[in-house]
Amino acid sequence: MDPITFGIVFTGATGGTLLTLATLGKKITINETMIKLVMETSKYGTILYLLHYVAKLFL
Repeated sequence: MDPITFGIVFTGATGGTLLTLATLGKKITINETMIKLVMETSKYGTILYLLHYVAKLFL
């Protein structure tokens, strides 16, 4: 999967997840620290994927 498609899919999935959590937040309690941890981990994973893809272009 190329980085542009991956970025579009990742942004859509993140937005959908946050929208779902905002809706559920009114009915159940949500651990905000865990949400931040998952979002940061996925963001760094995406950055590493992009760097890996770019490195393959130059090697």
